[in-house]
Amino acid sequence: MTEAAAPTEAPAPSPRGGRLGAWWRQKREDPNPILVKELRSSFRTKLFIRFLYLSTGLLALIVLLFGGSVASTSMPPAEVGQLVFQSFFGVALAVLCVFAPAHAAASLTGEREKSTYESLILTGMDPARIVIGKFLATYTLFAMVLVAFTPVVGIAFLFGGISPWNVVWGFYALLLFLAPATAYGVALSARLSSTRVAIFLALFTFAPFSGMATGALFGFGELATRQWGLGMEGPFWFTEALGSRFFEPDTFLLVFLMPLFVCGMAVWLFLASAIAGVRPASEDRSTPFKYWTVVAVAGLAVMLFGLTTLFEPPDMAEGGVVLLELAGFAILFVATIFQNEPPLPPRVWELRQAARGPLTRRLMLFGPGAGPTTRFAATVIVAACALFFLATAVPRWVWNPTHPENAAADVAGLSVALGHVAVGLFVLCSGALIRVLLRSGVAARVLSQAFLIGLIILPFLIVLLGEADGFRHMDDRTPLPIRFTPIFHLILGIAIVDDEELSRVVEVAAPVFFYGLMAFACWLALEGRVRRVRKEVDARREASERAAEERARRMQQSDATPEDVAAALARVGAADAATAAEIAGADAGEVARRSSAPPAPPGPEAPPEDP
Repeated sequence: MTEAAAPTEAPAPSPRGGRLGAWWRQKREDPNPILVKELRSSFRTKLFIRFLYLSTGLLALIVLLFGGSVASTSMPPAEVGQLVFQSFFGVALAVLCVFAPAHAAASLTGEREKSTYESLILTGMDPARIVIGKFLATYTLFAMVLVAFTPVVGIAFLFGGISPWNVVWGFYALLLFLAPATAYGVALSARLSSTRVAIFLALFTFAPFSGMATGALFGFGELATRQWGLGMEGPFWFTEALGSRFFEPDTFLLVFLMPLFVCGMAVWLFLASAIAGVRPASEDRSTPFKYWTVVAVAGLAVMLFGLTTLFEPPDMAEGGVVLLELAGFAILFVATIFQNEPPLPPRVWELRQAARGPLTRRLMLFGPGAGPTTRFAATVIVAACALFFLATAVPRWVWNPTHPENAAADVAGLSVALGHVAVGLFVLCSGALIRVLLRSGVAARVLSQAFLIGLIILPFLIVLLGEADGFRHMDDRTPLPIRFTPIFHLILGIAIVDDEELSRVVEVAAPVFFYGLMAFACWLALEGRVRRVRKEVDARREASERAAEERARRMQQSDATPEDVAAALARVGAADAATAAEIAGADAGEVARRSSAPPAPPGPEAPPEDP
């Protein structure tokens, strides 16, 4: 007889949705505990409920009063509806700009003042999860405030002149602008220890910035109204552009994609700064900024490519050079970010990298620490300038290959890119060297920027004081001091593309050689200082290890028991176990010597003590 086959177990069904589905299930089953805690505590307080109905009531009152005053005039109802629409979203934006950063600025400083910050860190959660939980909690609360504001915008529909798409894109803009406002407050809260100081800085730094951004929206709105034939005026003019011409290349890039990219990069940068502030100094703090820098440079290159394609073919040459010059601010920003690195990487990171494979150990060339981080930033600066040059030149080669200004634009762009590389490397290396010498990141950034501004202004002052008519002939003959200013390559690029004088490209050699040589000297000094600090730290570490081994050897040679060591520690209050062991060993030896000695002969009787 044949034996019956044993039943085989059916294979476990594979999870649906793949990795994305598994990630979503993990987030749903194990939500961020900081987010849950903050939302529960906010919903249980009367302050949030009062803020909700008071802000909504005040917004409705302002919109009603404004709409009634405008409707009493002879203005057409459609224009009244657009003005009411603009007033509603303007007041809602003001509420977000004032209260969202202030509330987020108290998220981590409040934990410190309530003495719960240490308990939060000791939970074992990753600092990134703590920061993201605080960010999402504040963002969710103010998103609910916007939901409460929604019925008020219905007043604008009573007059007409707007569509539901205008309202949808208006709330999209508010939610998009809310993200960097909240992340900025969380970054301040992670870096400061006082809630009052954090709230003060959040209010008096972000509110003026939002005011300038609103003014810029007004200016772009007037330009867009003339170019695109829009009928809506005000800071939220883009709602009509997105609703009526969303799929046009210029609208999609300028009004949708660029604000999304800028806000996303700002949120990432602020949260990376907050995570670095929460992490202890013994851990790697620079790696999140390095990831951000790589993505930001790649995204900016894509933006420059798209913006260059929006120019008319005859204007692509000059427009591309101007965009490449404006990209120099991004190069300076990258150089400034990585000026706050200590001389050596964290010890924990070094031990962790040493235990890995050889390929991972090679990445230590670009790891944390002043030397590796400077090498990484220098590589990024060179690669970014090359990418930016290609992003502004390729559209001309593709869409307008026969334009007579292409050669001049290529030469001008090359001179501008080389100048960006030299000046960026100089700012990076000089700031990193100052940080290592002064041991202060703030001082390094302030001094490097002040030195750069001085180098920009001083040559012009020299020419102005020494040669009164030196500026009259700058198009033909540039004075020698001005050729060494950090912005000379910008002046030269515009001159080359305007006058089509290709031979003037040799003039960029002076600033490139000067600032490149200074950057190289600062880099050599930085590497020498890092090696010196490494030798000092290694010598100190070896000395401490030898001292620890000596103390351990003395403890092993001691005749004292653990009880004697504990008694000696309790008696002298010493924190050094080796010293306690010596004390206990000496006591034990004295007791043994006394017990082995013969008894002393009886002496004369001691006299009685006085009463």
